[in-house]
Amino acid sequence: MANPRDYVRLIRVKQWVKNVLVFVPLVFAATSPEWILGHLPQTLMAFLSFCFISSAVYVFNDIKDVERDRLHPVKRLRPLPSGRISTATATVVGALFLFLSAALGYLLGKPFLLVLVLYTLNNLLYTVLLKNLQLFDVFSIAFGFVLRVYAGAVAIDVPVSAYLFLTVFFLALFLAIGKRRYEILLLGEEGKNHRKSLRHYSVYYLDQLMNISATLTLVVYTIYALSRDDFLFAFTVPIVVFGLFRYYHITHNKGKGEPSDDLLSDPFILLSGALYSGVVLLNFFL
Repeated sequence: MANPRDYVRLIRVKQWVKNVLVFVPLVFAATSPEWILGHLPQTLMAFLSFCFISSAVYVFNDIKDVERDRLHPVKRLRPLPSGRISTATATVVGALFLFLSAALGYLLGKPFLLVLVLYTLNNLLYTVLLKNLQLFDVFSIAFGFVLRVYAGAVAIDVPVSAYLFLTVFFLALFLAIGKRRYEILLLGEEGKNHRKSLRHYSVYYLDQLMNISATLTLVVYTIYALSRDDFLFAFTVPIVVFGLFRYYHITHNKGKGEPSDDLLSDPFILLSGALYSGVVLLNFFL
């Protein structure tokens, strides 16, 4: 028998933190606190729309993979593969969240709705094909993060620097590759049966990709920070460096690598986020 917590797990509320990227254009294009308040309603609607569509995608992905997930040491405990929620009920829940996302997208206008459709298609393509293909899987994930930022920009009709888009892309690659590394360590040889793309990865190979992604993230973000007229943004670079180093430590020395868990539970990552937010907010008052 399902309880409310099972439905929360089914729609992956914990994963909604990824959609905070929708707020990036609001913050980085802001000229004053009043400007932020004036554009906040549209951004909140965009955030909720992406939360709802991501939940719908997660539900339909769980329905598709329910039999395989029952053999997974962790995923078998989820509400759907464990049998606490039926496939029929999950289908209704997924359809409801899809409708809610589309309704909000319609209110935000055609350009936002088009980005939402593109995001959905990318996720569906990932579910049925790309997640089983080496490199295409992590690139699809990273593209989804970039679309979140673009959706936030479209919602309030502001331009976004290409450097910022690339920073988000490389950072998302870094995190996604770290997750693949964690899956290999967690599942071992059985991982090849749970995710086909893992057959083409090794820990050493993924270590090198993480190094490259982290380097690209730091280089591009540094260029972006220094290209802005805001002097204080230069001080965010060491914070970003520390955050990346800390996540690298988590994946390599603590045997973890699930971004949605580690980024919200590690005190040093949270401290980095708080310091970064503090510097950005301080910029408005100086």
